[in-house]
Order: sequence, then structure tokens, then C-alpha cells
Amino acid sequence: MKKSNGYLSLLGKYLKPQWRQVLLLAILFFFGIGLQLVIPQILKFFIDYAREGRALETLLKAGGLFMALSFLQQLVEVVVTYFSQNIGWKSTNALREDLVSHCLGLNMGFHKNHLTGELIERIDGDVTAMFNFFSNLLVELLSHIFLMLGVLILLYRENGYIGLVMTFFVVFAVFVLKKLQRMAVPRHIELREKKTNYYAFLGEALGNIEDIRANGGVVKINNKLKGLFREWVPANVKASIASMSMYTSKVFIFAIGNALAFGIGGILWSKGIITVGTVYLIFHYTEMLSAPLREIQRQLTDLQKSGASIERVENLLKTQSAIVEGMGSELPKGALALEINKIHFSYEDGVVVVDDLSLKLEAGKVLGVLGRTGSGKTTLARLLTRFYDISQGEICISGHRINSIPMKNLRNQVAYVTQEVQLFNATVRDNLTFFNTNITDERIWNALDDMGLKQWIDSLPQGLDTILASDGGGLSAGEAQLLAFVRVFLKDPGMVILDEASSKLDPITENLMEGAIDKLLEGRTGMIIAHRLQTVERADEILILEEGKMKEYGDRVALMEDEESQLNKLLQTGIKEVLA
Repeated sequence: MKKSNGYLSLLGKYLKPQWRQVLLLAILFFFGIGLQLVIPQILKFFIDYAREGRALETLLKAGGLFMALSFLQQLVEVVVTYFSQNIGWKSTNALREDLVSHCLGLNMGFHKNHLTGELIERIDGDVTAMFNFFSNLLVELLSHIFLMLGVLILLYRENGYIGLVMTFFVVFAVFVLKKLQRMAVPRHIELREKKTNYYAFLGEALGNIEDIRANGGVVKINNKLKGLFREWVPANVKASIASMSMYTSKVFIFAIGNALAFGIGGILWSKGIITVGTVYLIFHYTEMLSAPLREIQRQLTDLQKSGASIERVENLLKTQSAIVEGMGSELPKGALALEINKIHFSYEDGVVVVDDLSLKLEAGKVLGVLGRTGSGKTTLARLLTRFYDISQGEICISGHRINSIPMKNLRNQVAYVTQEVQLFNATVRDNLTFFNTNITDERIWNALDDMGLKQWIDSLPQGLDTILASDGGGLSAGEAQLLAFVRVFLKDPGMVILDEASSKLDPITENLMEGAIDKLLEGRTGMIIAHRLQTVERADEILILEEGKMKEYGDRVALMEDEESQLNKLLQTGIKEVLA
């Protein structure tokens, strides 16, 4: 019952927007059934009348009607195929969009526990397996059942004995096919699981190809892939054998049906009970019975195969983010104040990363955050953008508790430039706007001009139309971060977090970067996680972290002048060496 509810729920949600097309598809299906049942009757009439030597004109009319209805039937099938494919693609694409949107909204802890390849297989592989389910499964299933019932009724109309024998044949065929189906479906489900494991690992391997090569892991990765293939192959063999067994059994069963049709037809004709045309009709209708039986069995198999995919898709959609959507008021425009009060945070391993941290940062001020690797700097940035939620304490932005701020508003008003900038295989324009076509070129060029980057973009081969590789091919790491700054500038947030954004500067872009940072922080609250002295010097206040705890916090100038301060010692020793 639960599975049935799941099927109907998905059907209702994704087919409802297309109810007119679905209704038209159902009408066409049933109209097609009527044509399939009527056309053999014309052939019976033609055969019997030809044997009786009736007028040629009557036979020509029957032949013309047969050709016209046959053409109409083919036309209906073409139209049905078009509508079913259209419905299937629209439904599955809508489901894919919902899955992608849902996954992007899940917390980072979820993504750490699920490989990229696994999610791709869920979003694409499982949804593709459900295509037939959305396109026409329910309508086709009903239409084939009605076709089968219509054939049996017409056979009873010709002769009760024929109808009774064919009814027993249908019951026998359904029983055998159902048994075969129960044997085959688990094999196909097992095969999908093996494929999912393979694609999950493959996605992970391709995403880390540089590290794999650098550490000589190619052979080990290939060995792991071979191991997954060794699991995949026997599962594929079992599924193929099951499919072939079903095919062979179906051929045998339908051969029995044809033999029954010929046998009964021959006996009744020899006794003069039926005509030659009726013998043909019995054989033709028996052949027609094999088609719906095959299709019903195939569709039930598809439904069960889809069942595994539907279950996985439903489980993914039901997965709730650990980050609960804020229902309070939105942040004001302009620079934002920040207050952190005794916050604690640990990842799933339970190791405390941020411990009893408190600070206040006035709107428009810049906070410089220093600390060794693993001291909690990046984690603090992630907490301010709610990639994760604190376990204790309170974070307030301009008087609003962070967990009460609507997520979209928070992410728009608190911009975060990470250490690794994600670029897409697309134009510079699309990379700057995240494919938002509502942002005009004029606005982009104004932003570039304000940040002093217009000349740099002009120097690219096709300017804004320059195609970038997904890994930023053709750009230095510093240039990629300049693009990230423009993204932020176009959002016009009230707070900007730069996570070691200047850590990969090359000499050519260093001056551009410094000017861009100044412009980016102008009129905004800033938080800079840095290793460079030059970057730290623009901060109003300094926070030094050690093992998640505050080691020092205060006014930058005052700390620099205090010979006993940790900042002063760092500057004397050399920030890069001490904090590396």
C-alpha cells in the first residue's frame, strides 16, 4: 500500500500540470483499441464474402475501409508516441529539477556523507528508469487490459467454447508470466545497485584526478574499478539470463495460444459451425491477446523496476536538511553588524572545532581572522553562512538571530568567497551571473569598471563571451578569484567573507586583487581569513584562533603596538611562517 501511494503521489504531482495532454493520450489509446478490434472484423467479412462470390464492388469497399482504418490506426500510434514521449520528458525533467534543487538545499553534512557519483545516479539514472512510468505506464496498462477484455468478449460473441478456452489460456499465461517476473525483477534491482556503486566511485575518482595522479594512485584506482566491474558482471549476467528466460517462456506460451486457436478453429470449421473468416478472426484475435499480455507483463516489470528507483528518489526527496529554513524578517540593506556570543560547534566526528567564541563587529568594520590550519577559521565562515548550524550559543547579524533569517536572504546579504572558486564550462558572463539572464551586460560592465577590472576582461580573447573550462582553464588562480569578487559585487551584499582569497596571487594580478578587495569592502562589513600581511593591514579588528578558541581579539592598531600581543609577535616572526 505504501508503494502504491508513492507511485500515485509522484504521478499526481508531475502529471497534474499536463492533465490535458494525459486526458488526450487516454482518449487516443482507447480510440486505438476500438480500431484494433474493428479492423479484423472487416477482414473476416472480406474473406467470407470473397468465398461466397459476392459483388466486386462490395469487396472493394471493404478493402478501402480496411486500408483507411489501418492508416488511421498508424496515425493514432504516431500521435500517441509523440504525446507519451512529451509527457514523459516534461515529467522526468521536472522531477530532475526538483531533485537538483533539493540536493543543493541540503546541508554540507549530507554532501560529505554522499558521493557525487551516487547523487548523479539518483538524479539521472533513477529518474531515467522512471521515464516509462511517467510517459504512459498507467494509461497503457489500462488500455491493454481493456483491449484484452474486448478481444475475449468478441471471441465469446463468435463462439462461447472459443471464448472459454481463450479465457483459460489468458489466466494460465498471466500466472506463468507473473511467476517469471518475480524471479527476474530482483536480478534487475541488484544490477541497478551495482551500477550505482560503480558510478559513485567513478565520479569520486574523476573529481580527484589531479591528486590521484600526483600520489601515484592510478593503478590502485583501476584495481578498485576492476573490483566493482567484477561485482557488476555477474549481476548483469543474472539479469540477462532472467530476461532471456522470460523472453523464451513468452514465445513458448504464445505458441501454445496460436496452436489452440488453429486447433479450435479447424475443429469448428470442419463441423461447419464457423466460417473460414471466423477461423482467421480467432487466430488474429489470439495474436492480439499476446500483445496486451506481453505489454502488461512488461509494464508490471517496469513498474517494479521503477519501484526501486521511486523508493530511492522518494527517500532523497524526504531527506530533510539539518539546516532549518529561517522564518523571521529579512536583513536590512547596507553594512551589517555581527555579534557572536559563546558559540560551540563540532562536526559529526564530535571533535570540537569552535569553542566558546564571542565577539562584536560593528557595521562597516573589517575583521581579520588569523590562525594555523585547523584552528577553525574556515568553519567560522561556514557558520556565518549557515552551511552548518552552531550547537550552542548565538550568532546575530544586525540584531537578527541567524537561524531566523530566511536562507535566500542570508546568502544574498552575506557573501562568501571560498578558497577554491567554482567555475563552469561556460562564458565569462554566465560564470559571473551564475546563468542569471536578468543581469544585463550594462550592469556587469559597470561592476567591472567600479572594481577596476574592465581592462582585464577586455584583454580576454572574446571578453564576456570567452568560454572558460570547468576548472578555470586559461585563468590563473588569482584571476578566478577576481571573477568571484565580481559575482559578489553584482549581489551587493552587506557582509563579505573572504576565505584566504589572496592566498594564490600571482604577481600580474596582485595589484588588481588589492584594488578589487578595497572596492568590494567599501561600505560593507568584511571578514578576511588571511595569511598575507598586506591583507591583514586593511582589517579594523583582529581575531586570532587556536584550536577553535579565541587566543586574541581586539583593535588591529592597538594590538600591533602592544609588544606583548600575539599579533605583534606574528608580525615580527612572519605571518606566513608562523601560521602555515
